[in-house]
Amino acid sequence: MGVNLQNYHLTILGCGVMGGAVLNAILKSEFTPYPASITACVGSEQEAVSLRKTLDSKVEISYGEHNTEAVKKADVIILGLKPYLFEPVIESVKSGLADGDKLLISLMAGWTIDDIKPYSKYVARIMTNTPARFGCGTAIVSLSKEAEPYEEVVMNLISTVGKAMRLPEKNMDAATSLVGSGPAFCLLMMEAMIDGGVRMGIPYAVAKECAAKVMEGTAKMVMETGEHPASLKSAVCTPGGTTIGGLMVMEDKGVRSGIARAIEEAANIASELGKKK
Repeated sequence: MGVNLQNYHLTILGCGVMGGAVLNAILKSEFTPYPASITACVGSEQEAVSLRKTLDSKVEISYGEHNTEAVKKADVIILGLKPYLFEPVIESVKSGLADGDKLLISLMAGWTIDDIKPYSKYVARIMTNTPARFGCGTAIVSLSKEAEPYEEVVMNLISTVGKAMRLPEKNMDAATSLVGSGPAFCLLMMEAMIDGGVRMGIPYAVAKECAAKVMEGTAKMVMETGEHPASLKSAVCTPGGTTIGGLMVMEDKGVRSGIARAIEEAANIASELGKKK
């Protein structure tokens, strides 16, 4: 029968950091087809009361045993659960999935399309990151074969976080590392730049602002010029100057390989998460 996308109902099952970030991004955006109605599901009444204070009154809020009904009436469900909670939560609302014609959009690390398919053959697997909260996140999207006809609605929903791109599912562990863990790696670099500025006498608040704007501006420069980062980096290096001196110290300390190996290690851990279920 397929997924109904005519005046469809969207349910967010799990409104923690990532589920809440995607929901907020959707609420701030306009696209077609837009959900006719939205329900946000959390685990307890206390969480529901807290969430109500932050959401538009048009969004319904469900919790606990009421979540089964929220799942049942949904046409599209975003799975924003912590990975270790997926099995107990999905089993508790399983009766609401009995018709098997819902589009399931998973934000959970480690859970493959095949893991989720027993609940619906229409599955989209997403890896996004915390900047999604501010509409400047990145999302990698993989679809089951059966979900391919619904690519447009998936991309429209997920593009609200910032930038959404398609990749085969085999690349999802690497995407989990580069995209999902990437903000933490960038923040460590930013923190080090701030510390360096403070060490050389710049007040912390100013050093923080400078480091953040330098990273923001550099990212924009890469995106807008389309040039290789190495080319842009070379343009900053005056012969015998400060920049090349600093870069040589970073190379001596293994900064480049340390960052690259961090991506590799995080990807390896992501692949192990899937095996531990």
